[in-house]
Formats: sequence, structure tokens, C-alpha cells
Amino acid sequence: MTRREEPIPALSAGLSHLMLTGVFLLVALPGHPPLRELSPVPPPVAAPAPSSPAVVSPGAPQPASSAAEPSPAVETADVKDEWPQEEVVRGREQCMHLLSGMAAEFEMMESIKKGECGLPAPVLLKSIGSDPKVVFDPPVQVNCRMVAALGKWAKTTLQPNARARFSSSVTRVVGASGYSCRNIYNLPNARLSQHALANAIDIGGFGLANGRYISVLKGWGPTVRDIQAAAKRAKAKAEAEAKRKDKAKAGDKEQASSKSTVAEAKDTAATEAVPGRREKLAKQVTQASLTPIPQKPLLAQKKSAVPAEPAEKPAEAQKPTKEAQFLRSIHGGACGEFGTVMGPEANDPHRNHFHLDLISRRGRGYCE
Repeated sequence: MTRREEPIPALSAGLSHLMLTGVFLLVALPGHPPLRELSPVPPPVAAPAPSSPAVVSPGAPQPASSAAEPSPAVETADVKDEWPQEEVVRGREQCMHLLSGMAAEFEMMESIKKGECGLPAPVLLKSIGSDPKVVFDPPVQVNCRMVAALGKWAKTTLQPNARARFSSSVTRVVGASGYSCRNIYNLPNARLSQHALANAIDIGGFGLANGRYISVLKGWGPTVRDIQAAAKRAKAKAEAEAKRKDKAKAGDKEQASSKSTVAEAKDTAATEAVPGRREKLAKQVTQASLTPIPQKPLLAQKKSAVPAEPAEKPAEAQKPTKEAQFLRSIHGGACGEFGTVMGPEANDPHRNHFHLDLISRRGRGYCE
């Protein structure tokens, strides 16, 4: 019987060869990475503590935000305080459209942005009108709405009043000031002034074509506050004088009474010292009481009845001058063109100038 032992070694050799080939392939060929490694996700990095700023290698870009606070100098350098270019362009277009056809000389300025202050399209106003031209001395930095309002005010109020009262025209606006980044009255806790938006102008006086100059400070005349204060001072002075006179009169009476008492005491003592003198004095008194008293003339009585005039009359309102009438007229006319109009009657800070601004108000504007 023949045994079949040859195929077994051949099969074992084939299997061994196949296993070696598999091991070789596993070692030689790269293995397939897991699916999560195909799209690596960086692990979250905790932000460093404020006391330990992140260390950045040289040449590496700075992170957009850091736990450490940036220094003020770096922050100021990185953040530009300016208007967007499209806002500047739009503001200038609106300005040119508003002032088209108006006789005004002005210069377009760079946009201003300082925190809450500024505007995208300011102008430097040099003059308004043409016949006559009203020059601003010095030129004033305002917005274009203010230029238009000033032009209308000059045409409808300023020039007609100057011609009516002085037979001349206004050719200069003196001491004008416009843009100023500040709060009202320069108070730290007050609200933002309209000057900070170039939406206001202060005017100190007006020059006429005939050479005359009208100052708000000197031309306005006494305010209501001044008249009331003068009347109060005059009243206090009169009361003090009356008290002084009453005191002096009371002193005179007391002194006269004292002298009379002394004289009576002396007479009494003398009468008692001389026998029969008391009866003689009584007889003289009786005769004096029966003697008629001569009457004074009526005219003399009337003159003595007229009281003396007071040494000083109470203060009265002065008759307004032409300058005062002109300033009050143009002040009143401005109330129809501007949101706020303040002058000497408003308060002491505005005693020497007019303040005009275009703040939006409900109903009528503020006019003082």
C-alpha cells in the first residue's frame, strides 16, 4: 500500500511563503491612518492667566486678542478716530447741494473726529452775501446748515435793520467763533455743546459800511437784571437813610427832653427859694394863655407843608439807544431761524455776545 506523504510538505511550504509575503507587505507598505486623523482638529488651548502673558516665538504673528491689557499708547496707535470715507463723501455732497446758488465764500475742511466731537464735512466760512458782502472776522469753522441759516438771517433781518436805523449795511461780523470740542460753559459734567458739532456760532459785534461798529457788550444797554438790581440797591439805600434820620431825630428829642427836665428842676428850686415867686409865675401863665396867637400867612403854611424831595431818585430804565434797538431787533429775528438764540438777557456769560445754534427742538426754539 502506497502512502501519500509528499503533498503535505509542499502545502506547508506554500503556506509559509504566503505568511512571509503578508508580513513583508505589512512592513513595507504604509498603514491606512484612522478616519479622525484625516481631518485633524486642534485641541482647545486655555487662555493664559493675566499674570502670565503668552510667549510668542520670534517671527510668529501676534494673536488677535490677549489676556493682557494693551497699553494706551498701542491702543491709540491701532485705533484711528476718523469718519468712514463714504460718510465724508456723502456729507460733502449734501453740503454742496445745500449751498448751491447761495452767495457764500467758504473752504471745505478735513473731517473732524475727536470722540463725540466733530463732523464729516466742516467748512471754513469767510463771507456771505454779495451786495453787500458780509465778511466774518475771523473766518469761522461751522457746518453747511449753519452757513445757509446765517445767509438767510443776514438777508431777512440783519441788513434791513441796519439800513432802517443807520442808513448803512453790515459788512463785517466781528469776533465770531464756531467749532470747539467742549461741553456747555466748559463744565466737565455738563452735556456736549453744539460748538463741538460745529453747529453753533458766537458773535461779538457788527461792523457797518459807514465805519460804525456795534458791540453786543456796550450796545445792548442795561438788561432786566441790571434794572432790577439797581432798583434793589436804591431801595436799600433809602431805607438805610430813613433809619439814620429816625435815629438822629430820636436822639435830638431825648436830648431836648433831658435839657427841659434840668431847666424845670432849676426853676422849681429858684421858685421855692424866693417867697411869693410861685404866685407871680402863675399869674404870668394865666395872662399868656388868654393872649391870642397871631396866625401865619396861608402861603407860608403851604410852603412848609410841602415835603422835601428825596436826595436820590430810584433807578429807572434808560431809554434804549439806536444800537440797543438794532441789537434787540436782529436778536428777535434770529429766533425764527435758529433753534437756540441767547444774548445779554440770558445770563452773564452771554453778556458780550450772541449765541446761535441749530439744535433740533420740539415746537418753538429757545430765545433769551
